[in-house]
Amino acid sequence: MRAIVLPEPGSVGNLEVRELPDPVAGPGEVLIAVEAASINPVDRSAADPGFGDKMPRQAPWILGWDLAGTIRAVGNGVEADLVGRRVLGFSQWLKGGPGTQASLVVLPRGNVAVVGDATPSAELTTFGLNGLTALQVLDAAELDAGASVLLVGATGGVGGFVAELAAHRGHTVHLAGRDATGEDLAALRVDALVCAAPTDPTRFLAAVKDGGVAVSVTTPAVAERGIRSQRVGVKDDRAGLETVALLAEEGVLTTRVAATFPAERAIEAYRADGRDGRIVLTF
Repeated sequence: MRAIVLPEPGSVGNLEVRELPDPVAGPGEVLIAVEAASINPVDRSAADPGFGDKMPRQAPWILGWDLAGTIRAVGNGVEADLVGRRVLGFSQWLKGGPGTQASLVVLPRGNVAVVGDATPSAELTTFGLNGLTALQVLDAAELDAGASVLLVGATGGVGGFVAELAAHRGHTVHLAGRDATGEDLAALRVDALVCAAPTDPTRFLAAVKDGGVAVSVTTPAVAERGIRSQRVGVKDDRAGLETVALLAEEGVLTTRVAATFPAERAIEAYRADGRDGRIVLTF
């Protein structure tokens, strides 16, 4: 198989495309022929500057959290009729999951969702990590339809999906930049604060009603006035992946692909400007 390998952190220029032995699906696993794998900000950070002793496993590393492709083989205990089916896959890379930026990847069955043909692979791979995080953030808020939400960080990968999912669920969404303050927004008196940006959510609590909820993807807010505060980190969730893929097919979640690069141009891809969407590697 071809894989994008990081021998050591410190520069995306260290990335190499290598030929490695093909992996084999074990019990409860599927072997996926990868067609596309997105580059997330966490991948760039892992390459440059790196996470020190928080880097999982030992060098060298294959990076990547998301993939789209076709199941080539299954291990014991997995439905045989999955062979040949298109899937969206997700891997908890920082927790030791396999990197997805390779032409063949083995994942647990619970980390892949069978999908239809409506969404091209390069687009589909952008919905995994960010879409699943957005879904779990809103689920954690436990809001009724019609609830009001103040969203901080709507221009980011997770925040953009939170905005679309919240609107789809019938919530009223108010947007705030990360430089705004709760005092500026206090008159809103929203039911929930969702902070999808790397900033302190406590700054925005003045905009939340007494007894409301504050959910963040980074650090939890310092709770006050009976406000329930929670940090949400993404979890493995096949049902969630299936939901995200279906919502993508239905157009509820919109594509965020800035550019695609063949795997052989991995260094160029990692250096490309992804502010307008994800950069996607193709295999």
